[in-house]
Amino acid sequence: MVAFHLSERDEERHLAGSDELWGESWYHDFAAADGAYGGYVRLGLYPNLGVVWYWLYLVRRGQPLVLIRDHAAPCPAKDAPLDVVGDRFRASWRCTDPLTTWHITTEGTGIALADPSAAFHAEQGPDVPVRIDLEWRGAAPALPYTETTRYEQAAWVEGEMVVGDHRIEVRCPGERDHSWGRRDWWSFPWLWTAGRLDDGTWFHGVRSLVTGAGASNFQTGFVIDPDMTLHRIEQIEFTPELDAEKMLVRGDLELGGLQLAVRAELHAPVLLVSPEGAESRFPRALSHFATPDGRAGCGWTELNWPDGWPR
Repeated sequence: MVAFHLSERDEERHLAGSDELWGESWYHDFAAADGAYGGYVRLGLYPNLGVVWYWLYLVRRGQPLVLIRDHAAPCPAKDAPLDVVGDRFRASWRCTDPLTTWHITTEGTGIALADPSAAFHAEQGPDVPVRIDLEWRGAAPALPYTETTRYEQAAWVEGEMVVGDHRIEVRCPGERDHSWGRRDWWSFPWLWTAGRLDDGTWFHGVRSLVTGAGASNFQTGFVIDPDMTLHRIEQIEFTPELDAEKMLVRGDLELGGLQLAVRAELHAPVLLVSPEGAESRFPRALSHFATPDGRAGCGWTELNWPDGWPR
């Protein structure tokens, strides 16, 4: 299949479909090259439900997970700027150079979880003031998907994150994506991952994880060589080891011909509940990646486990 034609206007909001679960999201993450800190932020619009799902998850080695998660913030009007205000935060998203640069700010009160798996169990912890002021600048061209309206881009991330009285100057690799269409987190499981190795190789991969007779799985991604040549890939293999909470411990990953041993280091999971009450566990983790020839790096790995998965 051929990827849709990507234009600068695709950075903007799209006309909503009629499906209740039609959504549009901008999703940005970052991970220090040594794995000392990282985070992700997601702006997810559900215009037919009239709400925004807003996530800010920040991790630091040796420190609790700190998060803002609001699934009931009011959705901005169609032609309004991407500004969102919830009960415990305010945020601004600005595309300052289409298909290249985004500037995101968020300020509010987060929750600290000493045990990240508490995100699956009532999500209770002490309040912590948090703030980010970050810019994502494309390191390579955005790659449109072939089977859905979505694109991904490797990026450099600069700015600052503040947790309580701890300020971190952010300068590290990251990833961003923008997608629109039906957003049903409770229908099938998947893997998503992205990162950068210390030789300058960037990578990204996504695939569904449906098993059983006749299962067909969507698979796509890219590998960017150190000379910045981008290769689209269509074959991804992943064998994960999970803990009792369905969070990743380690795994063996192959993206095209790139083989990676994955080790989850700093967990930042989310519990997703549908309007009908169905649940899906969404474990994300800042992860360490290593190749058989000794290259290494960091990035993010996520899994989606609707009720009944994995099997």
